Amino acid sequence: MSDETLNRPAPLISRTANGAGHFAVALAHWAGGHTISEEELLRRIVKARADKHTEAVEEHQREARRAHRKATKLRRIAAEDGGLVPAAQSDLDAAEHTARRHELALVALGDFEIRDVDPGQIRHRRHRIAAARCALLAVPLTGVVVGSWMLDGIVFLLSTGGAVAACCIRGNRPFERTVRPVPAELLADTARLALEPTEDEEEPVEEIETADLGAWRQTLRLFVEHAVAAAHLERKGGVLAGDLLQRLQASGLFLDRTPDAFPAVLRSADIPVKKISVDGVKALGVQYTDLTAALKRLPQLPVHLVPDLTQKTGES
Repeated sequence: MSDETLNRPAPLISRTANGAGHFAVALAHWAGGHTISEEELLRRIVKARADKHTEAVEEHQREARRAHRKATKLRRIAAEDGGLVPAAQSDLDAAEHTARRHELALVALGDFEIRDVDPGQIRHRRHRIAAARCALLAVPLTGVVVGSWMLDGIVFLLSTGGAVAACCIRGNRPFERTVRPVPAELLADTARLALEPTEDEEEPVEEIETADLGAWRQTLRLFVEHAVAAAHLERKGGVLAGDLLQRLQASGLFLDRTPDAFPAVLRSADIPVKKISVDGVKALGVQYTDLTAALKRLPQLPVHLVPDLTQKTGES
């Protein structure tokens, strides 16, 4: 028998060693967070930013509405009583100041914009995932050590024997190191995210950044005014928010908004929204009388929608 044959490891030992190596590589791949792609990490960072922006907008809208309600109540009391006591007048001034402050905050926040993400943030997020997974892997190992120390050495023997048996069974079959697909919910929430923008796609972004933050509010207010005025002409009390959004999206506007979120957009543009009934359907919408009070004038129709009454006058 040659020396090479004597030095060759037994097939069972070689198989177990190879299996242990495959387990180690697979665990390192999982514990290092490499099963998650950079695209998913990038989208999660953007989604977290969007959620924080939405929370801030909703908070300012809520506080602004609360301040407006308080100021409106005090003005009504002043109109009924012919004035306010000094303390109530101070409360009115404070409410109006608070409302203006939150409205300015909403203007400063504007619409959420997807900005570039620093690669260091992606690495930091992967490191956090790796730390959590390594801590999770340490739990069974700690359990074995504590069990062996507190209970009996048989715990260590059984766990070691089970690990060796698993490595032997795995043998020479390596694990496939894969990257999980991005969840569909995350793709839907970050649909506007362009991972590889082209030169043609970069120009509109610059226009949006330099545009006046209040321009879209003025456009929305004008559109709602015309729609409510046309509805009033048809002897309707107002227009539902869902119908307004449907018309806007038909024109290519507010495509990223849902019917549930659109009333908040209307409120951010200082358009009064409440539950109304139109053609037997009760839902959130804009009422003619509320819009008149907000505009401090009657809603106006565009020239091309003003009905021609000259023919009726001539006939009569």
